[in-house]
Amino acid sequence: MKKNEKAIVKIEDYTDEGFGIARAEGYVLFVPGTVAGEEVEVLVVKAGKRYGYGKLLRVLSPSPWREEPACPLAQRCGGCAFWHLSYGEELRLKAARVQEQLRRIGGLELEISPAVGAAEQTGYRNKAQFPIRCVKGRACGGFYAPGSHGVVSGAPCAIQPAVFNELLNWTLGFMERYGLAAYDEGERTGLVRHLYLRRGEATQQIMVCLVVNSRTFAQKEQFAAEVRAAFPQTAAVFINYNDRDTNVVLGARTESVYGPGYIEDLLLGRRYRIAPQSFYQVNRRQTEVLYTRAIQAAAPTGRERVLELYCGIGTIGLSLAGQCRELVGVEIVPEAVENAMENARRNGIENASFLCADAKEAARRFAAEGRSFEVVIVDPPRKGCDAATLEAICQIAPQRVVYISCNAATLARDLKTLEEHGFKTRSVTPVDLFPRTRHIEVCALLERKNGR
Repeated sequence: MKKNEKAIVKIEDYTDEGFGIARAEGYVLFVPGTVAGEEVEVLVVKAGKRYGYGKLLRVLSPSPWREEPACPLAQRCGGCAFWHLSYGEELRLKAARVQEQLRRIGGLELEISPAVGAAEQTGYRNKAQFPIRCVKGRACGGFYAPGSHGVVSGAPCAIQPAVFNELLNWTLGFMERYGLAAYDEGERTGLVRHLYLRRGEATQQIMVCLVVNSRTFAQKEQFAAEVRAAFPQTAAVFINYNDRDTNVVLGARTESVYGPGYIEDLLLGRRYRIAPQSFYQVNRRQTEVLYTRAIQAAAPTGRERVLELYCGIGTIGLSLAGQCRELVGVEIVPEAVENAMENARRNGIENASFLCADAKEAARRFAAEGRSFEVVIVDPPRKGCDAATLEAICQIAPQRVVYISCNAATLARDLKTLEEHGFKTRSVTPVDLFPRTRHIEVCALLERKNGR
């Protein structure tokens, strides 16, 4: 096929990104916004020798799983992939992708549990990072378009709470009143790079963090005072200074301008402090579902010593601390460790300790010291655990490993390694923390083959 050619094709399957897959005389087309089983007319917008990308023009035979998107940004921004799909089919697809990656990458032939869906598919995110750029001479904020850093703006995001869009519009107004320029990535000029927001769903507390391309911000006090006046639920205001040539949102220095330096939220009856740099799951209600599954997998009886690697602010381990003998958490971000220690203290948990260290170094140290743990919980970033961490876990030889992952491909790789070193995967449960996007969390349980 050639660029700008039109074609009528049948969608057969999906990519991991959620694009429909069509084949025409051996040529493969990837078409966003389509559903398996549909016959569609497409425009080829990018053509390689063996495959290309198409733009949906018309649906000639719609699938019964097709739905009218509930978000005005659907297919325009790069965040969500499945607004055109029924939620039931989305869950089926996500679980099938997890199953396939476990088989193809991990060599694991096991039946996984059905994906656990969310009761709410809109307004669930408690975190937003809005890039702010100059578009046609005016500051605009929104989300990146698919495959680019062009900013899509002008409509509220359906998976964010309405107050986030209101805060974004207010910030753009503040910039206009004070003559603050939006950041230009190409020229590295302009002041305001991002608006970073967090919200405690249970507490209704909001964190506002403005990311600036500078090492100072003269209007910081005005910004804090005026945003608090406009949004009384604002509990913490920060300025983050990021003048580096980077795609990373937050710079190294964050200044607290108002509030205690954190917001709070509730998970499974416990109260947690959350700093700007701390990891905290974006969907509180589904996080409670995920953590409940993790606790069930850990099967604490009150006698176990539990090691949690990549513990963040301690939410998973502290949720089960009352059901085990000892909890040790490891996290590399100092602010998160401080939050975790304070979270333990404020929740009256006395059998938990936290170490600021790299996961592999801490696991190696524990293995070298001969410290034993009956349960190890890991919740690594998308890249998964590195080989040294997995080797140290095997040396520690816990009875059970509970592995929480946001990337089924690296999960499958790591499960294969653990199985090669004496563990057996007993269960895998996908839990959808990210409705309408291509992402899904997975909770896996492994046990040592020689039993307890």
